[in-house]
Amino acid sequence: MSIQLSIGTAVYNVGEPFLRAHIEGVIRQLTDETEMLLIDDCSTDNSGDVCREYAEADSRVRYIRMDHNSWLSSVRNRTIAEARGKWIFFADGDDLLSDNFTEAFLRFCHEHSDADYDIIIHDRLKFTEQKEPEQPCTLTDVTELPSDAGRKLSISCLCLDPTLSQPLGLSSRAFYHAAWGAIYRKEFLVKNELLFPVKQKKAQDSVFNTEAYYCAQKIAYFPYVMYYYRSNDQGITRRYSADYPQMAQSLIDHLLVCSEKYYPNDADVEMRFQNHRLLSLVMDNMRLNLFHKDNPKSREERKQEFLTFVETEPYKAAIAGFDPKASGRWEWSLPIRLAQKKKFSALDRFIGNTKAYGILCGAYKRLQMLLNGVK
Repeated sequence: MSIQLSIGTAVYNVGEPFLRAHIEGVIRQLTDETEMLLIDDCSTDNSGDVCREYAEADSRVRYIRMDHNSWLSSVRNRTIAEARGKWIFFADGDDLLSDNFTEAFLRFCHEHSDADYDIIIHDRLKFTEQKEPEQPCTLTDVTELPSDAGRKLSISCLCLDPTLSQPLGLSSRAFYHAAWGAIYRKEFLVKNELLFPVKQKKAQDSVFNTEAYYCAQKIAYFPYVMYYYRSNDQGITRRYSADYPQMAQSLIDHLLVCSEKYYPNDADVEMRFQNHRLLSLVMDNMRLNLFHKDNPKSREERKQEFLTFVETEPYKAAIAGFDPKASGRWEWSLPIRLAQKKKFSALDRFIGNTKAYGILCGAYKRLQMLLNGVK
């Protein structure tokens, strides 16, 4: 029987409890039409041994260890190369799949064997300790998105602008920017030579999906929670990143290549890139680097870095031009306004405090929306 679905899990020092929960959750629902690829980016803990244990016990599970530690993009690209299935799903080793993932997707494959979709978007939820109890999946079909969906989703991934997807009927649970936010037809990826940008440490999904959605001829939406993203303090989106400025510059370079290739001289795209993508990088550099609680540098060192950062292009222009009403990014109002005024001390007091940061930003957001007559 041919393989319909390849689930490629990226593994690197995951932590045994999380990794076992992920693998066992997938194995419980594997069939003769599915396979699991455990691709280990040269873990230095016992993650490789755990993966090898499951692969030796189940022929539907393959363990692949990279030749050297080469970051997530290379792991994703290896998944594309090794996958035997018609469809590919990219997973992270500390997250969980829906208990109904393979059953629901295989049902769709069997009932729509002639479907020629390139990408199928699905819903996701976040969890911390345990994922929500699931309801059985009764969906038997997907919703085909409009013909212009690919362009809108591509620009949304390029610019990190969520407003572009709103007319498409996707729920707020759809997180199509992430590699695990959709299921991809392998032939489509290979034909269009779609790969993740090698050595891009973070947000490589945005670069990949900017191109993938642009190239996609037919995109569908499966409005069911297929993936559960673990909110982890040591996850890549929350831990201290000393090299964030270098990573951000690399990302900008990759995205500008995409912009010039697919959207040359498009003023609307340039505006969205500044109002959303660049400002998101400003926010994350403050959150994950300059004001992160684990930053070991002295206060004076961090202050000088902050003052240099807010005067550096392209961030300086993005900070100066911030308009929450035009961008809809009301949640950024307080920290960006403080950055405009170079208020290092105020930012230092609350951004490193996750709880206080959320409360103050939320309160300021509601006040600004009230003052601007936004519901």
